[in-house]
This record gives sequence, C-alpha cells and structure tokens, in this order.
Amino acid sequence: MSEKVAIITGGASGMGAATAKRFVEEGAHVIIADLQVDKGNELATSLGDNARFIATDVGREADVVAMIEVASSQYGRLDCLFNNAGFGGVGGEIHETDMGAAYEQTVSGLLTGPILGMKHAAPIMREQKGGSIISTASVAGMRGSMGPHVYSALKAAVIGLTQSVAVELAKDSVRVNAICPGGIMTPIFLGDRRPKSGSNESLEEVLRPVFSN
Repeated sequence: MSEKVAIITGGASGMGAATAKRFVEEGAHVIIADLQVDKGNELATSLGDNARFIATDVGREADVVAMIEVASSQYGRLDCLFNNAGFGGVGGEIHETDMGAAYEQTVSGLLTGPILGMKHAAPIMREQKGGSIISTASVAGMRGSMGPHVYSALKAAVIGLTQSVAVELAKDSVRVNAICPGGIMTPIFLGDRRPKSGSNESLEEVLRPVFSN
C-alpha cells in the first residue's frame, strides 16, 4: 500500500477506521470521509500527515464530487475507494415499514452512496488504467433473517451493482468487488445480541489484498 491513495467512506469509526489505520501503517495516503466530524478529525489527527478528513454525506452528489476532488487535486490519483458508509436504517416488520424520510435516508446512505462513489471514481481510475473499488455489502443481502428488510434489499442491490460495474470497468484494469461480512463489532451492531463473526481488525486484513494492485 506504500504511496497508494485511498478514500474510505464511513471511515471515522468501525470497519472504516480500522481499515484507515492499517492502510496508513502500510504507507498509504488515506482520505477519511464521514458525517462524524469530531471523530473523523480526531482519527485523522492521530494518524498523522498521511491522513486527512473531509465531512461527507455519501448520498449527496456534491459531497461525493468534492471527496473525489481531494484525491485528484492533492495526490493526482485515486487507487482505492472503499464504499463503507452505512447504518441499520429503517426497521420493523414489513407492514410497519416507514416509507417516509427514514426510508429515503436509508436508500440514500446504503445504495445511492455506492452508486455515486463508483460514478465519480470510475473516470479517474479509467484514465490512470487501474484502481480498486470495494463496497461493503452484507450476508443480509444474500439470505433472509440476517438484517432488517430494507437493509437486506439494499445490500442485495449493492451486490448486483458491484457485479455489473465490475464487468464494465474490467477493460480498464479497474477491479470492483464487494465484501459480505456477517455480524461485526461496529456501532451498528453494538445493540444486536446475535453472535458476531469477527472483529474490525480481522476484516481489514481481508481488505488489504483486495485493494492492493
């Protein structure tokens, strides 16, 4: 990862923060994109000169454009995009599903975010003839009962999106992958009593070879 440039959305805590720490340890330049301003700034400061924070709502296209522009203008390239921002979103039994603001926010964060990330990372990666885009999906997108209904549906959509975009960008040597973790000890799952299948540290070990060219 030495001198690679990586953007990590949802990078201020959980899996994103663990990945940011490991990438910086291995010599990468990391842009931490998150809505958690205090946590993001604190993490970037603790990681030193190879990390910086940018406040980002991944569901807002202007924010995503600005995020990509930081990599382009400051480093002249983008090697890795980790679409990791997320939250549990609207829950409840299917007949209780809130189709209002909570639903729109869930779709924006879990699906619009990865779409916008891929949309704006693709041109710079195509031009440099290489790069890696990875999105956090979930086992909830692969089988039932593993997450709230809307969350599960959107994670399944991320898997399909990843497979489709991977075919498009393969000719430009841009790799597009998704990871499907089970229960991980992140803030999203702190209140979940189901057994957890791993830690943040074990997951970022998986991410490193996926990102490395």
